[in-house]
Amino acid sequence: MALSTIEGVPNLYVGGLWALRRSQSLLDRKITHVLSLVSFNPINLKNFKDEPFSEYGKPFNHLLIDIDDVEDSDLLIELPRAVRFIDEGLRNGRSHKKIPSSNAASVETALGNISLDGDKDAPSKQESSEAMPDGPPQSKLRPGAVFVHCAAGKSRSISAIIAYLLWRYPERFTGSAGSELASTLLTQDGESASEPVRAALALIKKTRPLADPNDGFMAQLDLWWEMGCPADGDIESQPIYQRWLYQRAAKESLAVGQAPSQLFFEDEAAAQTSQRHAGSSSSAASSAGPAADTKLRCKKCRRILATGPFIIPHKPRAFSDDEVEDAEARGLPPPTRPPCQHFFIEPLSWMRGELEKGELGGRLVCPNQKCGAGVGRYDWKGFPCSCGKREDPAFSLQKARVDEEVSRAVLRMPPGGRGGNGNL
Repeated sequence: MALSTIEGVPNLYVGGLWALRRSQSLLDRKITHVLSLVSFNPINLKNFKDEPFSEYGKPFNHLLIDIDDVEDSDLLIELPRAVRFIDEGLRNGRSHKKIPSSNAASVETALGNISLDGDKDAPSKQESSEAMPDGPPQSKLRPGAVFVHCAAGKSRSISAIIAYLLWRYPERFTGSAGSELASTLLTQDGESASEPVRAALALIKKTRPLADPNDGFMAQLDLWWEMGCPADGDIESQPIYQRWLYQRAAKESLAVGQAPSQLFFEDEAAAQTSQRHAGSSSSAASSAGPAADTKLRCKKCRRILATGPFIIPHKPRAFSDDEVEDAEARGLPPPTRPPCQHFFIEPLSWMRGELEKGELGGRLVCPNQKCGAGVGRYDWKGFPCSCGKREDPAFSLQKARVDEEVSRAVLRMPPGGRGGNGNL
């Protein structure tokens, strides 16, 4: 396919390297900005007039992001500048480079008729033009048109546009509108992704059916949405991004039989997130009813080892149909699992001393120096619980070594509320 439009977003186009070679098509569509998410040599890539991109690409603002189309490529770190570049191009498509005389007239004519949807303020055509110190005056500040491409216009470029859409038009991909869009996708299209990400993909597929980011990119777009699409922020300071980096590094280390050299503790990340959102008018922790607060305490000294947010939900592995049918055929009662003997938890900062040893597995002891009781174990390669469910990696507290404490919020009754028959 050649260039494809994006429904509801005027002047935003997507395609592959083939479309980039069609220089006249780019000029006809008044393209001012080109975002390349694939590496290529500007001298070797030629249009159909045998002109290299280093020459015919001079009228365009060009941003090259060199990223491979593989699931573990770090797309997240590239998204802020990609999104800002697209937004800048659509808002004010001026060229920061001198335009060759052979193309100047056609580009000036093209730029003159560009329009943009009016969801947000666009620069006025009356703004003064800027001049290069050593060249003629440049074109006036006007909305532009952006072409985003990768090799085939299927994965990398689509991912960048999804990130832009989620940042620029979040309301289009949530609520009933988002649900309706997401429902148009085939089951296998981004089936594990969140609804807003699927909805944005569905919008693009209306005009570019081959759009299909790899699973790793879809997962990263989920994180992009979860972080609030931080196009103007420092993504490296985001705990969600730090966790993703840690998980990727841990996977690479375990693949060669080594414990991760980089550690990430969920309680520290939660504290950092709380600080970032301090003073916010809304709280994600609020709920409509009493909330359960679970604590796991060392049975010996009562020191708190883990709280609800860091306890991993754990359900026994279900029996397969074959296992159930086999029991019935042998006249046996339905098979059952023994009760779980472990609480599985996230890696927490009190484990630091043990995990920094660089071992693949070991014992977890109570961090209270006056106690030091063994409370569980860990294994970076994972292990199965007695109930048949496997955790990978596994950080477990033995139920025999800890006490589970569940408290519920107290409902305060109004004055006189305890009268009558005593029923709530």
